[in-house]
Amino acid sequence: MMKLQKMVVPVMAALLLGACGGAASVCEKPKLYQQSQLGKRIEVPEGLSPLQPDREMSIPDASPRDPRPAGAPCLEMPPTFSVGE
Repeated sequence: MMKLQKMVVPVMAALLLGACGGAASVCEKPKLYQQSQLGKRIEVPEGLSPLQPDREMSIPDASPRDPRPAGAPCLEMPPTFSVGE
């Protein structure tokens, strides 16, 4: 029984610790809403009252950013931390 425990405990510890890391960080693919584009305005059929332009909600453009380099880490990854001596 003790011999079995001496074999199982290190194997389980290695499996648990291996599950915490070791895989390359994978960035999420862009979501569907991130690829959306501005559509055309609503055309009001004849006989109906037109839409009120002052009630329209404008969506601002995103802030311009430089494209990320190909080898850059994911934005979800925390920055590296080092303590100067």
